[in-house]
Order: sequence, then structure tokens, then C-alpha cells
Amino acid sequence: MLKTRVITALVGFIIAIVCITFGGVVFDALITLLALIGWREFTLLAKSRRVRMPLLWGYIYILAVMTSLSLGYYNIILAIGLAGVFCLYMMMTFGERYKLHNVGYSIFGVIYVLLGMGALLLIRQDSLYSLLPMPYERDNWGVVTIWLLLFTTWASDTFAYFAGRAFGKNKIVPTISPNKTLEGFIGGFIGAIATGIVYAFIVGTPMYMGAFFGLIIGVLAPLGDLFESKMKRICDVKDSGVLLPGHGGVLDRFDSLLFAAPAVLAYLTLL
Repeated sequence: MLKTRVITALVGFIIAIVCITFGGVVFDALITLLALIGWREFTLLAKSRRVRMPLLWGYIYILAVMTSLSLGYYNIILAIGLAGVFCLYMMMTFGERYKLHNVGYSIFGVIYVLLGMGALLLIRQDSLYSLLPMPYERDNWGVVTIWLLLFTTWASDTFAYFAGRAFGKNKIVPTISPNKTLEGFIGGFIGAIATGIVYAFIVGTPMYMGAFFGLIIGVLAPLGDLFESKMKRICDVKDSGVLLPGHGGVLDRFDSLLFAAPAVLAYLTLL
């Protein structure tokens, strides 16, 4: 099991290096694919609760939003969002299979997936930073920032794991995740901030930026993990999918980022 997890992680890391380095359509295509798979996994979770969701509607909706973000057509995102919700309303009005709770599950699932994956796509776009109040001009803000986000998120998970194993005594929410402890959370929080500061120092960005990244991620990454755990408990499943051997599905692997990435993007707009 450990060997499988390590191999999957290494392959994923190599893919991340290639896609982040090339950026552009390569990275955008990867994130869009992950968003589509994430939507599929969410519909399967809902299916375990006997909730029918319009799979094709979600695919089209997510593809339209992610393509618009990739091409920089930010001004039509709201129109796409309203059109998508209107289509759901019409399905409920004229269809026999879709009730109000189907609409609620569908809107929630799309927002859950799109907020995180859309934020990841935008954070990597170098062109976006010309519109943001960054500390100084830099040609590769997208690469620097996306790696800062990833490293601090991984650090949060890793430090939380080892701190929890070494010092963990006080359970946070044992009914959701029995292995999560207060000591592990504190370790992950400190580790995320420390990693953010060290990374910022190495790449030559303001260290306060790395510290704030660590602060945001140190809080939101474990919350994203707990939220995903709660959904799986409600649906009585171990993993959201089987795409990543040893890790589960996309929602399992990206649960922390789905919470952290939108907050980081919001922080970047306020620098």
C-alpha cells in the first residue's frame, strides 16, 4: 500500500512539474480534466444517497467556465453561471426526475469543484498578475505562486501527520476523522507558515507573502480535509474515487486545495 502511494505521488509530482513549467493550455487542460473528474466523483457520492444529478449538465457547465477562465473571458463567467442555473430550474420544472433537492445538490457540487479548480487555474496564469496589486513586477508570478500554494499545502498535511503521530492526544472531531488531533493541527499550521517563509526567501519574494500563504493554508487545508471526510461519511464510502492508486480519487487528493486555493486567490487581490 505504501509503495503504491509513493509511486502515485511521484508520478503526480512529475506531471505537476511538467504542466506547471509549460503553463498555458497544458496546465489549463490538466486542471479542467481534474475538475470534470471531480464533478463525476461528486455525482457518484450523491448517487450513494439516491440523489440523481444531471451529469452531462455539469460537464458542459464546468467546461464552459474553465474554458472562459483559460481564455481570459472573465466578463462572461456570470452569464454562464446564470444560464447554467436557469437550465437546472427548467429541468426541475419540466422534468420528472429532478426535484428541488436534485437542484440543490447539483449547484453545490459545481460550486465546490469549480471554486477550487478555477482558482488553481487562475493562480498559474502569469497574465493575471498584471491586473493584481503585486509587490513588484515579475515575469513568472504564476509559477512562483502556484508552487508556494502547493508546497505550503503539502507541508501542512505532512507536518500535521507527523506531529499528530508524535504528540497527538486531543481529538478534534472524532466522529468525522478519528485520527485528527489538535496537536496535529498545530503542527501543520506551524509547518505551513515555516515552509511559506522559507520558500519565499529562496525564490526572492517578500517573506510576509509566504507567511500569509502559510497562515491561510494552515487553517483552510485541514478544514478542506475534514469537509471531504464528512461528505464521505454521510455517503458511507471510503474514497471519492479510484483514479489515484493508494490515494483515492481527485476529491480525496485535492480536498485541501479546494478550500485553500480560492482563499489564496482572494488574498492575492488584496496585496
